[in-house]
Amino acid sequence: MISDVIVVGDLKLRDDADMDSYGQLGERMYSIVSKLPGFLSVKSFRAEDGEEITVFRFASEEALEAWRTHPDHVETMKRGHAEFYGSGFLQICRVIREVGPFKHN
Repeated sequence: MISDVIVVGDLKLRDDADMDSYGQLGERMYSIVSKLPGFLSVKSFRAEDGEEITVFRFASEEALEAWRTHPDHVETMKRGHAEFYGSGFLQICRVIREVGPFKHN
């Protein structure tokens, strides 16, 4: 039974965002989330038009909830909305089917 949870984030930075502070916070958050049980991965992708999508993978809803409610993450989310992000959205998705992995020689 698959129980993975995927979070897709499309958060747009403000033009005046302090990128040094943003990068430091991102590194700090990754150092925390990567140690939590049930965290699987995070990857970001940037399109030619500048849109950036970030995909988080967690092993379960409980693992995601532990991250969502982690005190440092809660404070960082507040700071993100106040200082860095102009707009965006998150989509929380349950994996209903998984095919693969594929291996080609």
